[in-house]
Amino acid sequence: MPIEHPDPIWVLDSESLNHYCQQWLELDAIALDTEFIRTDTFYPIPGLIQVGTGAQVFLVDPLSVHDWSAFGRVLQSESVVKVLHACGEDLEVFNILTGCRPVALLDTQLAAAYAGLGHSLSYQNLLKALLAVDLPKDATRSDWLQRPLTETQVSYATLDVVHLLEAYELLLKKLRNKPQLQWLREDCAALVSSPLFPDPSEIWKDVKRAWQLRPQQLAVLQKICEYREQEARKSNTPRNRIIPKGSLWPIACYMPDNIRSLSSIQDMKPRTLRKYGEIILNLVKQAKDAPEADYPEQLPAPLPKAARDYGKLIKAWVHHKSDELDVPAELLFPGKMSTALLRQWQISGRFSIPENIQGWRRLEIADPLILALKEHKEDQR
Repeated sequence: MPIEHPDPIWVLDSESLNHYCQQWLELDAIALDTEFIRTDTFYPIPGLIQVGTGAQVFLVDPLSVHDWSAFGRVLQSESVVKVLHACGEDLEVFNILTGCRPVALLDTQLAAAYAGLGHSLSYQNLLKALLAVDLPKDATRSDWLQRPLTETQVSYATLDVVHLLEAYELLLKKLRNKPQLQWLREDCAALVSSPLFPDPSEIWKDVKRAWQLRPQQLAVLQKICEYREQEARKSNTPRNRIIPKGSLWPIACYMPDNIRSLSSIQDMKPRTLRKYGEIILNLVKQAKDAPEADYPEQLPAPLPKAARDYGKLIKAWVHHKSDELDVPAELLFPGKMSTALLRQWQISGRFSIPENIQGWRRLEIADPLILALKEHKEDQR
């Protein structure tokens, strides 16, 4: 049996959007969601924008609205809280349409984690937990660029925001007078200020097994990864359509110098060879011919046993803190932060807080964790 919801108000032209934006600017909070297609492109193609005000739901059609400046002013308003759930890709859509991202943002997935409801909770499970609402998810991967949208799509899109403000209020009530509320706000602000995409010149560092490569091979890897990212963005093509992910390390390792050698590389597709084969070979040659002084430094090997032992201590300490605060360990101190801390210890021989750990995590987690590690080290002497 379908869940009842208010009839949505369609916003089909720029004048109507401007009119409603004036109303939204007077509110304390609005719920937002987006629907898009991203199967054959690097960037999402906006298919629908949903705005919920509590009493009403608005469906804004990006295929017929052309002036998004008024909506951009809503997104940039400090006085209107923008409530979203798991907003990562939504931020990309807003940036495409308006050139900006929402300030005064609150992500209910993060809020749910800080409220003790679990890590990476889906919107459906959030509504079940807070409102006993069972939300259908039968239109998630449908074609949001078709017109007209089906009744199922319209219902699905409407339901995605109709309960969101109610959930937001309940989450705020759970977090009231707790330090987790400020932690949530810091994390939401970081979502808005973080780059949408990685630095193309740094992507090579995240390729699996890159630590096994020599500096000259790393120069090839850096060149190939940088081209792949820049070309994907420029041509609006998925990264794997440029160069398959599984081919990156083998290209750098074997440094092929002809099409036949390149064709034997793992995961290399015939269409990639046809379109990018000569370009890839040229990039390999450029990297190999570069001065040795320009080669990247070799990456550190996997952490030694001593560091892994400390890693177990860190994990146990963080889980104890997680139980104490009723906040998921993955949120309190993500694994990449533990790795950064251990890498710093591996290099310097002492425990200190890496620069990338800032804000509440530095004060509430990293500082006491470092103290606990130093005490353990002293006890072992």
